[in-house]
Amino acid sequence: MLRLSASVLLAFMALFNFLLLAEPSIPTWFSGLCAWLSLALLFTFTSWRNFIQFFLLAGLGLVLLLWGLGRGASLSLHQLLIQNNSLLVMLYSVGFLRLVAIPAAEAGELPRGRMAFVKTLLGIHVLGAVINLSILVLVAGRYHALGLLGRDTVSLMGQAFSAAAFWSPFFAAMGVALTYTPGAQLLEVIAYGLILTLVSLTLMTVLAGGWHLQKVRDFPGYPMHLNSLIIPASLAALVIGLHLLLPEINVLALVSISSITLVFLVLLLRNRNTAWSQFKRHLLEAAPRMGRELALFLGAGVLTLGLQILLSTVGEFQLFKHFGGIEASLVLGGAILVSMLGIHPIISIAVLGPLVLPLRPNLELLATLFLSMWSLGVVANPISGTNVMLHGQFGVSGRDAFRWNLKYVVLMWLLSSLVFISLSATLV
Repeated sequence: MLRLSASVLLAFMALFNFLLLAEPSIPTWFSGLCAWLSLALLFTFTSWRNFIQFFLLAGLGLVLLLWGLGRGASLSLHQLLIQNNSLLVMLYSVGFLRLVAIPAAEAGELPRGRMAFVKTLLGIHVLGAVINLSILVLVAGRYHALGLLGRDTVSLMGQAFSAAAFWSPFFAAMGVALTYTPGAQLLEVIAYGLILTLVSLTLMTVLAGGWHLQKVRDFPGYPMHLNSLIIPASLAALVIGLHLLLPEINVLALVSISSITLVFLVLLLRNRNTAWSQFKRHLLEAAPRMGRELALFLGAGVLTLGLQILLSTVGEFQLFKHFGGIEASLVLGGAILVSMLGIHPIISIAVLGPLVLPLRPNLELLATLFLSMWSLGVVANPISGTNVMLHGQFGVSGRDAFRWNLKYVVLMWLLSSLVFISLSATLV
């Protein structure tokens, strides 16, 4: 009953957020309150060990809040309830995509060779950009069953998947980046992110296959087909089209509504008799599945608010005098080092955002930096969601995954720094 109630509260979280578009007089904190109540219910039937990050983030945020209030700052409960709310609604909404966007598994031998490598790389990247970790579960499961889950395949999966964070509007990274750079333009951020994506995919290909792909002549690829990409491509086109037609509507809201609407329509087209039952089952089981992300982003919201409240009392503190390409490179390097210690990239972003925004940086450049911090931080973090999933379900050591990805992370940091410096020079 508690699981059901927590899931229903998440549905109301999304519903209240959507209703705001049609009726702005609805209090914005209704949606946020539902999220917090759902988390409170999750505490009652889930091990507290699953929420260690939440307690650390929220605890530190509370200390900063009390410190700021003690220095004369003010705080309303409304501020706390709406922190990261649109981001959580987006994460909830895109979770429905796993109902329709996961390609069917196939039996038999895997295709091998250079083209198998390229198709697997691009397939994991594009599908992962929309359905998130679900694609890794599918591909890793097939490799594991055939005894092929080793350095080459694990590195390819993790790197190709994480590179989607550079540009995908359906990734949590984009939601975080736009949340912490209010006013950044989605299409420009995607354009900058695609530059980094091209660089990263090229680097992955060279590192894994050599300049002439001679190292992957016998690579076991996962069978990817063109029809698997129809739904991801349709959804991306729908969101970008709606953004151009309705620029006044928040991008996260467009992604959320588009995802749920498209999923339900596809379910109806596939089988009208089972569409609602599939949709409802997913809805009523959402809370346990989303518990980790819910706790992480609510805790990060408390930390962000605490930092903002404290900074409002300290006056002219500045991390840099100016924020351009060199500063972005330094910050990215620092964020990667922090991620190597097991700290999630959202924590670095939540701390950095309030410190950099007063410098009036180029918002699109800053958002792209946040996407890079997420993409490379997830690969560098031995206890990231990606590595924890691979370890928990398939026994892949987080330490091994870290070692296998280290060269890519270091080289990608150097190449990203060159991109940031070049972009910064053209934006002056």
